[in-house]
Amino acid sequence: MNQAINPQSQADEPLSEAAKITRDLEFLALIRTALSAERSLMAWLRTTVSLYTFGFSLAKFFDFLGPQSEGTHFWSGPRGLGLALIFYGILMLMLATLGHLKRFRKMKQLGLPIISRFSLSISAAVVLLTIGVTSLIGIAMK
Repeated sequence: MNQAINPQSQADEPLSEAAKITRDLEFLALIRTALSAERSLMAWLRTTVSLYTFGFSLAKFFDFLGPQSEGTHFWSGPRGLGLALIFYGILMLMLATLGHLKRFRKMKQLGLPIISRFSLSISAAVVLLTIGVTSLIGIAMK
């Protein structure tokens, strides 16, 4: 399949019309798959923002209600749930980003052209990971 997509390997031999159409369809399918992977990562970004928001709101809401009693553990109750949600968001975003990078590396081996060296979804994931880690540390340090 790599030879069918890579136009440089096809330059030496003439292609029939059916072979050209097949090559073009395989190339378009690869681009469609790449765009689908971008949409999937963006969906993970949206889910992560929801987890961060809910976890942060839960932890802060119960901080404003009143101080916890002395016998209460750090991870108990709603505060622990809020911290766990933020941590889960960080973990899921890291796994989704690593899976996205692995998927794109495989598609580049199959002949996906490099359109841009700058990926908006990857940079958004890095920013959201930074925000998540910062908020987790901020809530945990209080």
